[in-house]
Amino acid sequence: MTTNLDPIKNQFREGRHAEAIAACEALCAREPSNRDARRLCATMHALTRNFARSLELLMQIRDPAREDPDILFNIGMCERELNHLDAAQQHFRTYTEKFPASADGWASWAECKFQLGEFTEGIRLADRALGLDASMLPARKVREDCEKALRDPDALKDAVLRLLEAGQGDAALALCRDVLKTQPDNLTAKLGAEWVLSQLVPLWHVPMMNEPERNQAFQDGLATRVTAQTSVFEIGTGSGLLAMMAARLGARRVVTCEAVGLIAGTARKIVARNGYADRITVLAKPSQAVQLGPDLPEKADILVHEVFSSELLGEHVLPAIEDAKARLLKPGGAVLPGAASIMIALVGGDALGRNLHVSESFGFDLGAFNAIHPKKRPLYREDLSPTLLSGDVEVFRFDFQGQALFPAEKKVVEITATQPGLCHGVIQWIRIDMAEGIRFENHPSRRREVSNWQHTIYGFDEPLALQPGEVVAIEAMHDRARPWFSRRP
Repeated sequence: MTTNLDPIKNQFREGRHAEAIAACEALCAREPSNRDARRLCATMHALTRNFARSLELLMQIRDPAREDPDILFNIGMCERELNHLDAAQQHFRTYTEKFPASADGWASWAECKFQLGEFTEGIRLADRALGLDASMLPARKVREDCEKALRDPDALKDAVLRLLEAGQGDAALALCRDVLKTQPDNLTAKLGAEWVLSQLVPLWHVPMMNEPERNQAFQDGLATRVTAQTSVFEIGTGSGLLAMMAARLGARRVVTCEAVGLIAGTARKIVARNGYADRITVLAKPSQAVQLGPDLPEKADILVHEVFSSELLGEHVLPAIEDAKARLLKPGGAVLPGAASIMIALVGGDALGRNLHVSESFGFDLGAFNAIHPKKRPLYREDLSPTLLSGDVEVFRFDFQGQALFPAEKKVVEITATQPGLCHGVIQWIRIDMAEGIRFENHPSRRREVSNWQHTIYGFDEPLALQPGEVVAIEAMHDRARPWFSRRP
């Protein structure tokens, strides 16, 4: 026997909302198979804007094998009200597939696209709704809002930022490019597209591809490991260069992953253009999301990685290697590079000093400004001619082949000056050991025409006059993502 729901409905109509909802919730608890009670309870929660509970109840009574149009539509509405826009649009997509003659479904999906900043797609979906019902005001409004956003620079900027914050960089770029199709002189869209590209594809990619010593080291390292029997898994596809090196050396299978979808898609085109599409699989996902079986048929014989920043650690290389070695590499499998080190030395030089510290200028004492000047500085300019005042110091070394875990570290390093001079701080660079006898190092004593890895200066509070034999104590630390160096008082 089904319980009469009319008294509960009457309570709600009379404005006794809390009482009606409490009664309906109690009924749902007593009669868990009563779908009508759950549907009524979900409706009342939605009308009182408790969309989370409404969604929970609707999901309990949904049957995907026999979709109920009202239940499916209201699930989408609850998701949208909760700002779960990706989930909402998935439900409205399903709704329009199941019930294509419903203008409400197309209009609601269009509204999701507008909120996601996908204005061109929003217009298309709104037009589908208006094609079914030309008088439909919600569809007309969302279409007008999308058109206005495409013309309004501030709205376009906001949409691009929202998409980037949501991790949808490809959609942000597509939005700007869609605007340019109809408004080729739209400066906001031109600048927006270029800015999005700078966020998705940092400027160091091209110098990295063109750096002969770095690429030769990877080629030589791969040549010591790759055979016709080996399978390779690579973290960080980039252009696909290293994956193609491995394939050309004879690897039977190469699977490579790239977290940025735009870069992954471009790498697939490059791989195909060079004739390796049958042996190289490019996955558009970070390595931690790669699954053994669906993505990687079997554990790899060789793990190749190149996700180093100029400070070595900035692209989360340590957790990526820890995870890949544990899940995706055969026991005893090779890791390439096998090790890497963070190197430092005491540094001086007049030109460098003028970019790091200030004392007097035009007769004025400006020294107090040093207290607020950042101590860490990437060194992009080769003309500053840093002078090394000590020998090279390997301050942190990471044995990728031999270690399973890489904890944070902190130590004090004593560095002995080898020549006199005014020391401004320490200069940091990286050393990469590919395999036995194969090494790449962007040593600061060698100028390079092309380089993706820069040196970094960690300046002292004040310059320090040194003589040969003097010892400077440096506090060195890293938190697995960033190193830091400072002079110990």
